[in-house]
Amino acid sequence: MLNIIFAEFKKLIKINRLPLIILLAVFIRAFMCILPQVHDHPYSDEVYKSYTLLLEGRMTNEKEKYLNSRLAEIDELIAAYDEMQVKYTAGEITLDEYSAYTERHGKAKAEESTVRYLCRKCEMIKGCTDFEGRLFHDTAWSDFFADNGFDFVMLTALLCIAVPAFDSEYSSGSFKQILTSKRGKTQLAISKLAAVWVTVFALSCVISAVRLSVFACQNGLDYSEIPIGNILMTDGFGNTSLIGFYLKDSLIKALIWAMYSSFLCLAAVLCKNITFSIIAGFMISITPQLILAKTENKTAAYFLNGLQLGAMYGPSIDMPLLLCVIMLKCILLWFAAVYVWGRYLFDL
Repeated sequence: MLNIIFAEFKKLIKINRLPLIILLAVFIRAFMCILPQVHDHPYSDEVYKSYTLLLEGRMTNEKEKYLNSRLAEIDELIAAYDEMQVKYTAGEITLDEYSAYTERHGKAKAEESTVRYLCRKCEMIKGCTDFEGRLFHDTAWSDFFADNGFDFVMLTALLCIAVPAFDSEYSSGSFKQILTSKRGKTQLAISKLAAVWVTVFALSCVISAVRLSVFACQNGLDYSEIPIGNILMTDGFGNTSLIGFYLKDSLIKALIWAMYSSFLCLAAVLCKNITFSIIAGFMISITPQLILAKTENKTAAYFLNGLQLGAMYGPSIDMPLLLCVIMLKCILLWFAAVYVWGRYLFDL
């Protein structure tokens, strides 16, 4: 059996140009990660960095009081703007006094959204109980996680790897002879599925590693040991670190992409045409995204397994249940693909 699996790997490498597909996928993903991304934040990052560096470390009541006091001062300065203008016009204050106020007012306006965000963040983290609250400059990590959405590079590579695995025999017409051979039915089908599954799983892991490597080169891995709850401001992750959160999410995505590869193999067996198989595979891969975008049904999310490809996994996810669902679907898809592949023996 291992010999057959190894032979199918060699076939993927030679016939499907697997090394080229992997190199292109890795290069394109790395290039896209290097490109500058625009992110909207509810704060000024420059001001946010100065405050988080000033208050960096474990969140305390003193730090929260300082921020609330600063916010009250900012609100007071902004609210007094019209009054100070009237006083200056009436000659009740000097030009120097008015200039000093306008300078403080400008700084207050520049800091208002950031300090308000920090106060709200402190309040939310203070209500969490399963991790230690920390203040740090988390913009780079937040943007990194926000960019980890649906990967069309991986989808394209998946289609190029999975669909031809079965379609090559149909295209050449050799499947009729193969099915009559001693190991041409069940063992060959399982070997093809295993070769594709392992290849797609490994490629997804490699692409995730590429994203992390580019991020590390650009921003370093500072704060990687801090609990992810400090960024998401919610319980449910325990003490899972930032790097641990990303690695777990990468594992989930790799398993889901591998599961989708089984879908595509089944589609190729059913369609027996590479064009139809690619169209069917593309629709199979993006339909869960479209469906889950219109519903908050948790059962559908577990069943379709598309939600985790469009964003990082959430705190409410039951990891053991999700993994069981993914593996069960893989087993069922493998069984269906093997059955349908061997079934065509009776059509000869």
